[in-house]
Amino acid sequence: MEAGNRHTMKLSDLQEEIREVIQSSFETPRWIICEIMDITQNYSGHCYLDLIEKDEKSDKILARARATIWASSYRMLKPYFETSTGYELSSGIKILVLARVEFHPVYGLSLNIQDIDPSYTLGDVERKKREIILRLENEGVLDMNKEIPLPIVPQRIAVVSSMSAAGYEDFMDQLRGNPYGYQFYTRLFPAVMQGENAAQSIIESLERIFEYESHFDAVVIIRGGGSKSDLACFDSYDLAYHVSQFPLPVITGIGHEQDDTITDLVAHTRLKTPTAVAGFFIDKLASFEGELEEFQAVLINATLTILNEQKLRLQLYQQKYVSGSIAMVRARQEYLLKLTGNARFQIQQQLRFYDQLILRFMEQLRSTAKYIPQRIAIESLHVMQRFKQLINNKMEGEAKRLEEYHRLVAYAEPGQILKMGFSISRMDGKALKDVKNTSPGSIVETELYSGKFKSKVIDIQKKNIL
Repeated sequence: MEAGNRHTMKLSDLQEEIREVIQSSFETPRWIICEIMDITQNYSGHCYLDLIEKDEKSDKILARARATIWASSYRMLKPYFETSTGYELSSGIKILVLARVEFHPVYGLSLNIQDIDPSYTLGDVERKKREIILRLENEGVLDMNKEIPLPIVPQRIAVVSSMSAAGYEDFMDQLRGNPYGYQFYTRLFPAVMQGENAAQSIIESLERIFEYESHFDAVVIIRGGGSKSDLACFDSYDLAYHVSQFPLPVITGIGHEQDDTITDLVAHTRLKTPTAVAGFFIDKLASFEGELEEFQAVLINATLTILNEQKLRLQLYQQKYVSGSIAMVRARQEYLLKLTGNARFQIQQQLRFYDQLILRFMEQLRSTAKYIPQRIAIESLHVMQRFKQLINNKMEGEAKRLEEYHRLVAYAEPGQILKMGFSISRMDGKALKDVKNTSPGSIVETELYSGKFKSKVIDIQKKNIL
């Protein structure tokens, strides 16, 4: 077609020419590496995708194309891919597809996907995980959270989960229904637990928990089960970096029993399910209670042993003191009796001696009376006066000695002890010698020198007597 001096053509002719060139250049399908930017499925079952390629360093989009998977192929490719990889076909996943290049005059260039290689996606995911793990290790934060000590009795728990998640309800039911009756304080910090925004949402919850760090013993990140693609957020570098450096121990239970995510790897403790996380805390408290009971038993046994030893030692001292006191009193009594007996014997001896002396004088008086009656009478009077004086002196001396010994004995009598300021306490009519024989509420009678009174025991304080 000519337009003036220029060669022109219709747009449809141009598009048809392009289609023919593309068709001749790409007669066979090609294996293409790309990333899913967007994916939708219409009511007919056809799948429409936006595919891109990014620069690995800058994430800048280098190329973009539309793609289709017709319903007949999508019904087979979708379950095959998800069963093989554990991931859903979703945004952000890298795939290796076998696609035919097509060009439509109206809709332009597109790729018709005929096959998908799941092994490439698995390899790419693992490669990314290894790179993130190596980066965390090089930064020195990989094991930081594991080094934070978990409290012996962790009862204050910050929970990162979705309020509507079944895993959260399982966790709470397990804690509330524990067979030991332990009480836990929990607070939920809600977060999105799957999808593109999940990692950032969990990070924001951790930042809110950080504001109340002193109120909690540990943090748990829990969710119910799901596919690998549901858990892709837990392989995020940013989330793993925050968890690894969090100042409280982080325990994960994100509901996947086969594979560990990077968040599991950097967490203090990784458990399979929310129920297992609850059981972990219950077991911690039960273990502490068992250790406490064992220590209590050891402490009681040691205390009883010490008390028995001290009781025996006290009894020995008591026996020694009582027997010594009794022996001393008895010795004093025997000594006084002996002194009294000796004094009585000596007086009797003196009386007999002077009786004999008087008899001799009387005989002499009778024999000499007729010669010197007056002299004898005078001498007899002198003798009687001398005898009387000797007897009086002797009796006074012995009386003083007896009085001294009686005074010593009187000091050991209860009445004299009371007079000196001491007291005697009795309970049920018996002298009270040890506080162990009393108890709060007992009635004790106390005797002083000036009288008696009764009192009620309110408190008992024992002394450590060696």
